[in-house]
Amino acid sequence: MNILLLEDDLLIADLVEMVLTNSVAGAQVTQATSVGQAKMAWRRQPAQLVLCDWNLPDGSGLELVKLIRSTDTATPIVMISASSDRQHVMAAARYGISDFIAKPFDVTMLQQRLMPLLHADLSTGQQPSALPSLDDWLNQALTDTLRLPTELDQNAVLPLLANSDSLSPTDLAQNWKNQPALTARLLKQANGASLKRSGKPVSRLDEAIATLGVDLSLRTAMALALDVTGSLHDERLIELARHYQTTAEQVATIARAMALSIGLNGLNCYTAGLLSRSGELAVLRVLQDFITRGGSLDDAPPEQLLAQWAPNYGNRLKQQWGLPLPTRELIGAIHVAPAHATQRALLIMHLAGLRVASKLHGRDALRMLRQAGLEPEKWLADTPE
Repeated sequence: MNILLLEDDLLIADLVEMVLTNSVAGAQVTQATSVGQAKMAWRRQPAQLVLCDWNLPDGSGLELVKLIRSTDTATPIVMISASSDRQHVMAAARYGISDFIAKPFDVTMLQQRLMPLLHADLSTGQQPSALPSLDDWLNQALTDTLRLPTELDQNAVLPLLANSDSLSPTDLAQNWKNQPALTARLLKQANGASLKRSGKPVSRLDEAIATLGVDLSLRTAMALALDVTGSLHDERLIELARHYQTTAEQVATIARAMALSIGLNGLNCYTAGLLSRSGELAVLRVLQDFITRGGSLDDAPPEQLLAQWAPNYGNRLKQQWGLPLPTRELIGAIHVAPAHATQRALLIMHLAGLRVASKLHGRDALRMLRQAGLEPEKWLADTPE
């Protein structure tokens, strides 16, 4: 389903796109930040659903509505605007608006209002397209927006929303410290906002929440919790996801402890560790999508597919999320020993990965421990805490 979204506030646009893509499989969203861009996008490829703001830098969203309705009276158009008085609502209705949603909106309500329009396109009786080969499916996914399996429960977000006035960024960061998908999403949004304002990158979950604000961070969390397309159902994939999630959490915890023991920033190391298995998790979600569409993994063991595809998926995610270069380097150091490393943080990340894999032994490990300033006796235990 192709969707055109006209919204000049990029943070709100990303939030709406999350709700759209998490509500129906295969949704492709084209974002436009001006009426002119939206008109060009519509002329280039008409969409099956249009969402637009009212007030844009170069005019009114009604200009896009008029263009569409001049030749198309069937495509649903939803106006999402802070201008929600009776005069604006009535003016929109005269041009055939399907729905009018006022800002600021509740993401649960937004999904409920949009769900009938999103699924109407799926019930037109058209035959589904033929499923490509698994290799083609995995390769095509690399060109689309990659996402991780959804683990966030709505029931865990609702109490936070109810007490949002009393919560700080530190409180939310503590609640969400083991949520890689949400961490990555908030970092992406925060870097988009922070780099535009100050040019300063954001590398930690608490910094991301502080940049976005508690309210928008909570709405982003709820949008992710409403992801009806992101759960894993195949038992093999679920078991593998648990393994990689646990591994990432262990690396994150040990890297943070190592960093703190020598006076380095432990939270940056923790974030890198938590995201270190995102490539594997993204592959698992794509494999689940393939199975859901009727495909089979009988001729390709998931472990083999992960070994083949996870590195490319991980690199793609780093770019897609807009992670700062230092964070990318920390993640990379977990998997590949830093060559001629002078940064102790990189050595720490690699050592944490070795310890979780029970490979922290031998001369090389002892040398790296000493280079990083860590006490070998403390970290050469057989199993991580």
